[in-house]
Amino acid sequence: MPATDWHKIRFLESSENLKPLVKMRFGREPSTSIARDIAACLVQGRLFYEAAVTSPLEIRPLQMFYGMVGFGKALVLARYCRSASTLPHAHGLKDQSRDNCRIAELRLRIDNGGSFQQFNDVVAELNRFCYLDDSSKYRTVSLPSASSKSLIGLELSLRELLSRVPKLESTYRMTFGEEANTTYLGVSTVYREEGGFSVDVADAELFRDRESLRAIVVRWRERFPFLRNWRFVSGYQSYGRSNLQFRNVSPPDTDEFSETSLLVDEDNDFHAAESPDPRVYVAVEKAFSPTSDDGLYAVSPLSGQYVSEFSLHYMGLFLLSSLVRYRPQTWIHAISRSVVADMPADDQSLSLIERFLDINSSEIPEMVVSVLNPKEDRYA
Repeated sequence: MPATDWHKIRFLESSENLKPLVKMRFGREPSTSIARDIAACLVQGRLFYEAAVTSPLEIRPLQMFYGMVGFGKALVLARYCRSASTLPHAHGLKDQSRDNCRIAELRLRIDNGGSFQQFNDVVAELNRFCYLDDSSKYRTVSLPSASSKSLIGLELSLRELLSRVPKLESTYRMTFGEEANTTYLGVSTVYREEGGFSVDVADAELFRDRESLRAIVVRWRERFPFLRNWRFVSGYQSYGRSNLQFRNVSPPDTDEFSETSLLVDEDNDFHAAESPDPRVYVAVEKAFSPTSDDGLYAVSPLSGQYVSEFSLHYMGLFLLSSLVRYRPQTWIHAISRSVVADMPADDQSLSLIERFLDINSSEIPEMVVSVLNPKEDRYA
């Protein structure tokens, strides 16, 4: 696991340091007693994560899950200025995994209420899209992800969860031989055109002609539905990949890929016949679906709902901690990479899980610091 610099969390473990920062973020200063409760949760979360660094993989997911629960409680208490006595004791998630299922097919259901629901509602409202404008100023647009109420009853597998975690897409592709449900977005503003944005994505399949290019674009729009509201403006090949560019203008009523709408040059590069009209740019909050990592990653919806990346982390650790607690024989079998007559190998997902744990150990503490200390959040 990568080393994490914990001094920024330790700074927040002082109630006197914490109180004005919580007010700065949420508009209300907690009392000293509530600030101490928040700090206690931060201490517990940090200690679990620190212990996980030197723990063997056999028990590490369990420690990290309780570390995330501690951090989640701290965020809830800070957001609502509540004492720790008001926190629920239930997780709000239920392990629905079949007996003897493979690790990738571990499954959970989101219930009515618990720690997860409170955590999700805090991080959902903080979801945002961040960018630098033409004046090199930091800008943010609020893009709330799904509320807990809209997620009740949703069921999903560990594989479905991990396919949507940003920065896991390369390892996911190697593991399962298919594209993940998250992707890096090359987002940029259009020079000297206020409100104009372009999104660039790269596809491993090389288009051959107009129709194969259309098929690639359709596939991207199926994975990431927000692109249906963006006009396709160019396609070219570079470094063995197809590069696609979209602009935040609604697609025309006519066929985007017709010979009159999309021109092709001698290099087999395709370009829209007309540049988008800057007067009809779609506002960012309407053009984008909720994104992850402050707008750098698109994530496919789950049953029509866009789930916060941090809620995906929470649910992923919940399933892995349940595996450690209640199916130790399955987990140890996977880690040992063994094969026996009545138990085939189940180590396919092991490197993916280890990569997820590495990402979680850095992303979650950083998120907690940026939320509870706006001075450490360059977009605040």
